[in-house]
Amino acid sequence: MTSKTWFLPPDFTFLPDGQIALGSIIPSPRQPTATLASAISYPTIILPKTKSITEKNLSFSAEKSRSLGLALFAKLLDVGNAKVDVSWYKNKTFSAVDHEVRTYHGAFAPETLRAILALEDIQKHIDSGRFGKRHVYIITGLRVVRQSFIVTEEKGIKTATSVGVSGFVPTGTVPAVLGATIAGKIDDRARNSYETAPGIVFAYRLHVIRPKNTGADVELFSDRTAFFSGEAEDVEAEMEIVEVDGAVYREDLDAEQNDYEETRLEGADNDAYIVFHS
Repeated sequence: MTSKTWFLPPDFTFLPDGQIALGSIIPSPRQPTATLASAISYPTIILPKTKSITEKNLSFSAEKSRSLGLALFAKLLDVGNAKVDVSWYKNKTFSAVDHEVRTYHGAFAPETLRAILALEDIQKHIDSGRFGKRHVYIITGLRVVRQSFIVTEEKGIKTATSVGVSGFVPTGTVPAVLGATIAGKIDDRARNSYETAPGIVFAYRLHVIRPKNTGADVELFSDRTAFFSGEAEDVEAEMEIVEVDGAVYREDLDAEQNDYEETRLEGADNDAYIVFHS
C-alpha cells in the first residue's frame, strides 16, 4: 500500500464537523482552521464520495532535539582540553487508540476544480502570491480517534561538561606528566500529560490546487485534474489538483518551510506525518 502524508493539527480539540472538516479550503497546511471556503456548502461543487475505514491500536511519538558542542572554557580557564555539550529536546507521545480514517475516494472532475476556483475568496487568495499564483489547499482526509487518548509532552535541556587538565610533577631527573578529566552533567526537564475527548481530529490530509506542475506524482486521480482558468492559449493560468506530501509542500514558495518535521506512525501502513512546532 502506498503511504500517505498527514498533518497534525495545532491541538487536539477539533471535531470533524467543526473547523477542521472534509472539504474545507485553507490557505496553507499550517492553518487548518483558517477556512477560506467550505466546498460542501456550494451545490455547484460536486465532491467525490467519502470512504471510511478503521485502523486499530495506533500509537505515535514526535520528537525534536538539537545539540550544540562548545569548547567554551578552554580560553577562559586557560586549560588544554575543555568541552561543553548543550542539547535541548521536546518530545510528544500519544497512547494507543483506534483511528477512523475518512477520505474522499475517487477523482475530482475538472468541473469541480473550476467551481472551486470560481469562488471569489479563493481567487483573491490565489492572486495574492509573491511568486505568481498562490497555492490553495483542500482537506481531503481526516483521522478521527474513536476513544480518548493520553498526550504526554516533555521538554528539557541537557548540559554535559568535561575538562581535561595536566601538569608536571618533579620525580627525580625527569618530571612526570599527570592528567585528569573532570566531568559533570545537568538534566533539567519538565513533563505534563492530559487526556483528550473522544471523537476529535488527530490528523488531516490535503490536496493542493496550484499552477500545473508536471514534476508531482498523483495517485488519487487516474490523471491530473487540470483546466485553463482563462482562454485556452493562456498556458500560465492552467491549474491542477494534486495530493500533498513533503516534497509537494516544499514546492510551495509562499509557505513557511521551517520548524517542522516528518515522522512515521507506529502500527500504520508506513504513513508519514508532518508535525509543525510552535
